[in-house]
Amino acid sequence: MAPTNARKTALCGLFCGLSVVVLSLGSVLPLATFCAPALAGLCIFPIGVEFGLKTGLLSYLVSSLLSAFFCPDREAMCIFVFLLGYYPLVKPWLDKLKNKPIQLLTKILLCNGSLAICYGILLLLVGAPTLRKELADAGIILLFATILLGNIAFLVYDKALVNLFRVYLCQFRPKIFPHSPR
Repeated sequence: MAPTNARKTALCGLFCGLSVVVLSLGSVLPLATFCAPALAGLCIFPIGVEFGLKTGLLSYLVSSLLSAFFCPDREAMCIFVFLLGYYPLVKPWLDKLKNKPIQLLTKILLCNGSLAICYGILLLLVGAPTLRKELADAGIILLFATILLGNIAFLVYDKALVNLFRVYLCQFRPKIFPHSPR
């Protein structure tokens, strides 16, 4: 049984709302600034799987807009908007690159480019005084160490997504879409 438009809309709204709630909960713990956007991006993934990339990206845009209004942690919101919100949707296409070094380089460039834009906007447009102070207090070595650790964490997240996709397809999908032909 194919999902009706009403069911598609309801599920997309549910997953978008869930992603905004998860992202908003990230303001509770300081470490959650980076975990919450990753988990919120996972809430968008089922939409892309079930209804296609276009619907997934539209849901990502809706979640991004809602998080801009409701998420108290601007840094977490920007990380979601600029990288971790859409990454689970585009990962399958990046994984189709046959040349593994090119695939890895593309993922690293996407991560670093997206985060450079994210933090550039945070610093220039939003002003983020606490972030500006943190960057001023950190030495150049600590800054590069943070970037290196961020890249390693992103690659671990990328590898974890493979298993999380399998868990979704085997465990959660049959419960959400019991008559799905896939």
